[in-house]
Amino acid sequence: MTINKTIFTLIILLSSHVHAQQVSFHTFLSEHEKVERLDSASFGCPYEFIENENRYSKFLPPANDDCLCKQESIRWQRGSYVQFKNFIAVALQRYCMNYQDGNNEWFMENDGFDYMLITYSRDGKMIDCKSIGHYGTTAYKISIKASDDGKSLVVEQRTLDDCSLLVQYKNLEYTSCTRKYTLDSDGKIKECITVAPHKEVVDILSSVKQFSFDQFKAYFQRQSNLVIDHTLFTREGGGKELPFESCLSLIPYPLDYNCWPRNIWWTAYQYIEDEEQFSFFVIKSCDTPKIGFYPYSDNLILEFHKDGTFKGARNVYHFDDNYFVDEDMKNNMITKTLKHIFAERARQ
Repeated sequence: MTINKTIFTLIILLSSHVHAQQVSFHTFLSEHEKVERLDSASFGCPYEFIENENRYSKFLPPANDDCLCKQESIRWQRGSYVQFKNFIAVALQRYCMNYQDGNNEWFMENDGFDYMLITYSRDGKMIDCKSIGHYGTTAYKISIKASDDGKSLVVEQRTLDDCSLLVQYKNLEYTSCTRKYTLDSDGKIKECITVAPHKEVVDILSSVKQFSFDQFKAYFQRQSNLVIDHTLFTREGGGKELPFESCLSLIPYPLDYNCWPRNIWWTAYQYIEDEEQFSFFVIKSCDTPKIGFYPYSDNLILEFHKDGTFKGARNVYHFDDNYFVDEDMKNNMITKTLKHIFAERARQ
């Protein structure tokens, strides 16, 4: 870079810095709605971003220990402000496009929002600042209630203890804590716990209707020609998706330890009934395995006793998407394994 270009760049940077410093507190407040009292609506609507927010850097707190976000990933949104006798309070949301909370593996977009309460002197000097709660993914739930005088906010924050529960057939367990944030006469934000941290269980399973054995069987097509080959994993009109969460009373899980249960797709095909048992032919597909990068599928036989109780599962064929297998070769391998299974069963 030449000396002239270097000087020019420095002039631009210094000019931008001076311009940013010259933005008045009044201009910053004009980005927000003036209200009479603080409540849950004071924090504004999601994704209503402040344009050219760097102009207001001296009025916005940097990322620190209360922030689950890197500074470069922060965007600020429009909110509201209230004028008190000795100070001004601003309520707004801090958006983070990549929450650093350890939950990235559970969400394709781990975005989050922090509810921010900031107080200033009349001339725009920051007095105090607190992140009073956050929300975004299913990992966080928040409730905000205001006091009658508009000087206190009661915030109930619930945080999911284990995000892997979201991909299992289990109820969700949250840790809930309620805090009260009060503005004193000098603009300081006082914080106190009103309800100590405790566990809350969100029941999501009891509302799922469980299949009877006959309802489960109805998803399959009965095989009548008694041909034991790969066509048992086919059916006229294609396979039928099996809602596995309705089968939990019939089939113990997990049947696959390398894939989270809710990430598995079950497709029902045919079934065979003999004197001893029922044999149901399904394909179990996993798009996002725990270990490894490639999706895979398994051709399974789910075996049930005649009274409809689960007997066991047999894996007939495992297929990984990271290699190619000729279709005829695949069908021959499936047929060979099936014939071996049924011949062994006949000898018992």
